[in-house]
Amino acid sequence: MSYYLGIDGGGTKTKVVVIDHQDNIIYEGVSGPSSIDTVSNEETLNSFTQALSEFYSTIPNAHFDSIFCGLGGIVDQDDFILVESLLRHLKGVHDKTYIQARNDMENALYSGLCFDEGIALICGTGMVAYGKDTFGNSHKAGGWGFKEGDFGSAYDLGMHALRHVIKAFDHRVVQDDFSKEIAQTIGMKKTNDFVDIMNEHYLDRTWIANLSPLVTKYANLGNPYAKEIVDIATDELALAVHAVYDNLRLKEKKLVIVGSLGNSGGYFVNQLHHKIKSIDLEIEIIKPIVDPALAAAKMAKYLIKS
Repeated sequence: MSYYLGIDGGGTKTKVVVIDHQDNIIYEGVSGPSSIDTVSNEETLNSFTQALSEFYSTIPNAHFDSIFCGLGGIVDQDDFILVESLLRHLKGVHDKTYIQARNDMENALYSGLCFDEGIALICGTGMVAYGKDTFGNSHKAGGWGFKEGDFGSAYDLGMHALRHVIKAFDHRVVQDDFSKEIAQTIGMKKTNDFVDIMNEHYLDRTWIANLSPLVTKYANLGNPYAKEIVDIATDELALAVHAVYDNLRLKEKKLVIVGSLGNSGGYFVNQLHHKIKSIDLEIEIIKPIVDPALAAAKMAKYLIKS
């Protein structure tokens, strides 16, 4: 039996899908983060293995004919080689297994069934806009990692929330329900607690991104500080989309938005869609048609059949 493995990994979770030669889904599994700019190489491989653990239990002697892995944090050829070498350690991989690793923006584009052209906007823990056209052009904007800022992402919203809470605690802005709930969530009881909290979590991208639902919650409630954070974030996302759009010659102007934040609804999504439409009213904004991990599995099959 031929098996094709697709992996979609980001800063919060990793999802795997295994399909057979008839495109039947044989297995789906989820584990923790695997983005190479978020966790160590060892943790990345461990997330792959954990996500596949039940598959190995069910079909212990299975072999993968091909693997496509779309992973957050992948930027260049060195990253391709690094992740592909990690994947060689997976159970079920043999000498003839074809392996390709790319940024998860590839999965995002294909999840909208935009195989020939289109734009993908990943808006979750991190962010990136990516697109290609039928003339061979492609362009990427953003996606340079949380140290650059990942502007418009859940991480970005979380960082703004942390800045707001310390401003509120030392009375640069009003201490409102928004800042109080942030403080309660991060365990901040007095102003001086902020230093220890940030020292412990400053490089924990996922922990910071997990604060973003508080921002969208209070933006939906009309809180002016939360709305301002969302306004800045959606400006940045639209800016990235615009950069990609201007570097392509699209016939079908489809844009697929992938990620929990980008599809969260409410004030955030309303602002985001409005700003994207201001680029070109003809842009058709869609949600993923197939799961990005399934798109990766289909890509794995395509790569070995082509």
